[in-house]
Amino acid sequence: MRRFLMALASYAMWMILTSHCYYQGWFRMSLSETLSVFATIIVMNLCLYLVFMTGLNKRFKDPSLTMLQMILATFWTMVVAYYTDEVRGFVLLLYLVVFVFGVFRLQLRQFFILALYALTGYGYVIVLLFANHPEKINLQAEILYWIVLAAVLSWFAAIGSYINHIRKKLAKANIELSQANERIRQSAIHDELTGVFNRRQMMNILQREKSLADRGEPSFSLCIFDLDDFKRVNDTYGHLAGDMVLRTLVQAIKNDVREQDYVARYGGEEFVVVLAYPDMDEAIACAERIKALASSLHFPGLPDDFRITISMGVTKYLPVESIDAIISRADVALYRAKSSGKNKITVEEPRHRKTTARRIS
Repeated sequence: MRRFLMALASYAMWMILTSHCYYQGWFRMSLSETLSVFATIIVMNLCLYLVFMTGLNKRFKDPSLTMLQMILATFWTMVVAYYTDEVRGFVLLLYLVVFVFGVFRLQLRQFFILALYALTGYGYVIVLLFANHPEKINLQAEILYWIVLAAVLSWFAAIGSYINHIRKKLAKANIELSQANERIRQSAIHDELTGVFNRRQMMNILQREKSLADRGEPSFSLCIFDLDDFKRVNDTYGHLAGDMVLRTLVQAIKNDVREQDYVARYGGEEFVVVLAYPDMDEAIACAERIKALASSLHFPGLPDDFRITISMGVTKYLPVESIDAIISRADVALYRAKSSGKNKITVEEPRHRKTTARRIS
């Protein structure tokens, strides 16, 4: 649309120049014929506007319809050149205005096609003038105009296509730079092995959730879980198998929780799940589901009867307490779960509650 409006502004400039030529007596059309040409140009641009607004242009490889617009503009330049007398040489500058728009999209081949079209058209204008209005034409001067126009348009085609090529390379480079920056950003907040958030991003998430809860938004629950006897997996099947177990487990959990919940690697084989459950019973139900999911997983390349279990500590954020306080409370709950036989869930309530801790089998 911006390019279309720029072209529309160019047409407005042409109409003003043509009107000036008419009033100076340099334009052979009558007033009614001149107005008819203006009306045709306006209707043509209105049709293009409707094509852009309805989205029909998106069906084409070039949604800007650059080639079509330049062909139409070149045609009207030929018309103006034919009906202009004393200042026809200056009218040829309009060709350059048309070719400027090709810089946005056109390749060298398309530029030369348009240049050939423009030169053929202007050659036809010269022939018509010589046949119909020989008194209005200086043939030697017109041939010189044509030669100069051929040289300028050829030069413009080469430079324009080169600029378009550079523009495309810059656009591609910008896309690649944006993608590289996004990869860097993602690697800065995600754990390289498991793909979930890393510890640093986990702290950012907790700080944000804390700020929301402190302002009166619903609170959140925190779950820290640890793989039981994970060292045995590394010792028995190797570290690569251990890495695969971590990835498989954590991705399964990530896919199981809701979009508004967060999974992060706390360190080693310990992970954190930030649950957007203000009610502890709902958080406990989610923790139970995660524990059952872990016990049911199968791992490619390991024996069919191989299973893992996890121990979990769950707690709820108490508004205005520190992040360290809630993490410490969840850590205490996790320690109790592991010391009570593993494959357990232990809940540590905020300290102002009547019951401070409970274990769930």
